[in-house]
Amino acid sequence: MHVTLEDAWVSQDGGTFLRNVWPMYVHELSGFGADFYHLDTVGRWQPDIVEQWIARITPAANLRDVRSHDHAAQPFQRGHVIRVAAERVGFVCVGVRPFRYMPDGFDYTIAELFVVHRYRGAGAAQQAVGAVLRRYPGRGHLRAIRGNARAIAFWRRALPALGVRQLSEAQEPGELVWTFRTDGQA
Repeated sequence: MHVTLEDAWVSQDGGTFLRNVWPMYVHELSGFGADFYHLDTVGRWQPDIVEQWIARITPAANLRDVRSHDHAAQPFQRGHVIRVAAERVGFVCVGVRPFRYMPDGFDYTIAELFVVHRYRGAGAAQQAVGAVLRRYPGRGHLRAIRGNARAIAFWRRALPALGVRQLSEAQEPGELVWTFRTDGQA
């Protein structure tokens, strides 16, 4: 299986794909007691943050430090579409420093990961995470909702298999948190 990442803020079709499958992901999260999202009166998930993951410029409100719109590292909030050969099968969203929604002292956070059912358990997610770890060296961070047993099992298996260093797992209210270091060689 050949897995690649497509930058959703660059590819219009990739951005459209992420936008279209985002509600499936949020619906799935809602089954694990994630109370961050709720349905509005017309059936849309709120808050609707998908546009922030596909924008070429990260909103200033999502940054710890103000960065110009033409800063070379923009965006700091990056949605990557997971592709198996030519087929789009999911996404992984990564926030990079100075992204506001990650702890101090980290270079990036893997904020969201979703693969359509057909490709779960087939290695697509692990290969996509490997591509993320190669692209983003440094101190990494991620969280999983405590009730999401499948995600927890995935991260417990995938991170060691991908060779991250200084791996630690901690429990926080309602979630598990992993921290690790990568050197871009996963």
